[in-house]
Amino acid sequence: MEQNEEMVAEQKAPNRRDKYTILYVDDEESNLRIFRMAFKREYNVLTAMGGNEAIEMLRTNDIQCLITDQKMPEMTGTELLERVLPEFPDVIRMILTGFADIEAIVKAVNKCGIYKYITKPWDKGEMKLTIDKALEAYELKSDKINLIRELEKANSSLEEKVETRTKELAEVNKRLMDSIKYAMTIQNAMLVSPELIKEAFSDFFLIFKPLDIVSGDFYWIAEIENEDGDAVTCIACVDCTGHGVAGALMSMIGESLLNQIVHEHEITDVDEILENLNIGIIEILNQSENENHHGMDASILVIDRAKSQVHFAGAKQNLLYTKDGKIETIKGERISIGGFVDEERGYKKHVVDFEEGETSFYMFSDGFPDQFGGPGNKKFSAARLTECLEQNMDKPMDEQKAILEKTLTDWIGDEKQTDDIMIMGIRI
Repeated sequence: MEQNEEMVAEQKAPNRRDKYTILYVDDEESNLRIFRMAFKREYNVLTAMGGNEAIEMLRTNDIQCLITDQKMPEMTGTELLERVLPEFPDVIRMILTGFADIEAIVKAVNKCGIYKYITKPWDKGEMKLTIDKALEAYELKSDKINLIRELEKANSSLEEKVETRTKELAEVNKRLMDSIKYAMTIQNAMLVSPELIKEAFSDFFLIFKPLDIVSGDFYWIAEIENEDGDAVTCIACVDCTGHGVAGALMSMIGESLLNQIVHEHEITDVDEILENLNIGIIEILNQSENENHHGMDASILVIDRAKSQVHFAGAKQNLLYTKDGKIETIKGERISIGGFVDEERGYKKHVVDFEEGETSFYMFSDGFPDQFGGPGNKKFSAARLTECLEQNMDKPMDEQKAILEKTLTDWIGDEKQTDDIMIMGIRI
């Protein structure tokens, strides 16, 4: 295929990538020409007239986004995407077709991991917006992959150097701590600011105390539309296996999957979110073929103000909420996320009606109730936490937070914190 000389020159620029590279595949030359002319100023546009040519171009060029027509004589779009997925898993994949081939769409979603399904004829403005959002997702994914690799490299480097070069331990430890502190910066950037969460609720508090520099606990929030077209708020409390670097690695995976499930696949039912999170962890950690049972405990709330309802689902996490002057408990399922492949068991959706400004909800990981201290160095316990909340439920959330923090500090005393601690209070 002929290519514009200016496009080739841009690809060879050594200093930085000013433009992303898009590969467009179609068996009609006129369609390739139209796409190239429409977007050559915004991106480096490569074109191919068939699947085999596209695969060779992927092998010889740094390509971030692949857009393919579905109906092609040599190889269909879904067949092409299925073939390139193992070799180029990080390339954003989209499929374009002008006919209602539902089976091909389902196959593309289930087997090819496509980012978007686009119908013909496409509009330039909508196509550019779709491509830009896809490239943003590519960049975020790349940043997270790089962070995970850096954390793994730092952890591995420490273990090797402690064994073989004891004299360099101080320097190795310094580099590791710098890396982990940088990881903390990235993880904090991943977490939504509590001040921004307060904008979504009339009253809110967050207690977030990592055991180490980085945390295996994380919280997540999203403003989305449900199937009825109503704006809803989705908020999650997640406790990953382990803490420190290991927990942070899992938290990055969990946060990425939640964004994919809710934003990309537009799933808003709480039980389905947990089901898809479970499937995602099993696939990423290849748990169907090994002894790895790491995962996470989680609780999900979807707040539908239009219906004055809160939907809840939990995986080894409970929900506490206020009703008639007392704290009520909804228990989550006794199964974690990850390592769970029993199709006969699943996560249940619970619905709670609320009164605006009157009902409070509490989500928490096991770090607070499982913290040792007090008389006899016992666990604080979920019952004691519920009692403390019930005694102070009518106070503003900031006051409840201060009381909980003092209660925790007094309970720990001279003991050490034993796990990541997170608890959220929300008054809707």
